Amino acid sequence: MIDLSTRSAQPSSDLLPSELLQLRDLVQTQPAGVRAELEPLLDDVLEHALFRGRILSVARDALERLRLDLDMALFDLDATRREREALRELLGDRN
Repeated sequence: MIDLSTRSAQPSSDLLPSELLQLRDLVQTQPAGVRAELEPLLDDVLEHALFRGRILSVARDALERLRLDLDMALFDLDATRREREALRELLGDRN
């Protein structure tokens, strides 16, 4: 869980939507009784938002890797075709 009372600036706040950061700041300005009720709920919301952000980051990285692998495979296929055609021409010249 994220402890809102001891953490004034989160290093991962760039992964959180600005609305949630504003809500966190607003909850911290509330009286202690209200804060005691809302902080556990807000902790869960922030934790889920961070988790979704990490999942999206992993998915983007995987997609980027897949695109790179596809580009490398297409390049290799094209090179293999050129080599095959060059070999066919070379063997055709010998006949």
